[in-house]
Amino acid sequence: MHLLPAVVGHSIGKGEKMKIHKYQPGTFIEVDDMAGGRRVGMVCKDGVTFWDLLDSERCTPLTIHPSMHPQALGTLVQFSQDKGLVSATQALVAYLQTSGDTRLTEDPLFVMRALWFIAKKAITGHVPDSATLSWACEQARAQEQAAARIHHLAGQYCSG
Repeated sequence: MHLLPAVVGHSIGKGEKMKIHKYQPGTFIEVDDMAGGRRVGMVCKDGVTFWDLLDSERCTPLTIHPSMHPQALGTLVQFSQDKGLVSATQALVAYLQTSGDTRLTEDPLFVMRALWFIAKKAITGHVPDSATLSWACEQARAQEQAAARIHHLAGQYCSG
């Protein structure tokens, strides 16, 4: 069982039930990062937790808590189509293939994060240039590294 994060200024009284929404496993969600920004995660098999790193040795899934203001993004294909990013998605795939980036096939969370960042700058139907693709990949990498730091610090805290 995963512990739910405490919400400052709010408590769940005895007998109250917190409403947890269930999401489609394997899809992506956007949540508050609790530092003023948003981040992307992948919904776990149980539909109520998510991975912010696809490395089960370095992290454990986190509960999709209502205080994180979760927003369903769907699958990569759904997100791409819903946001009018089909051409941008094709450009991202080509960019990752050309650069020999194995995360294209090994880390769908990285690919979704990069596309999510592209969506912030993209114009519907527009093909992003290589500078935008590079920037999006750097942002996705930074989001992954931030998650890894948080899990590392939590591990240190919990172990001693």
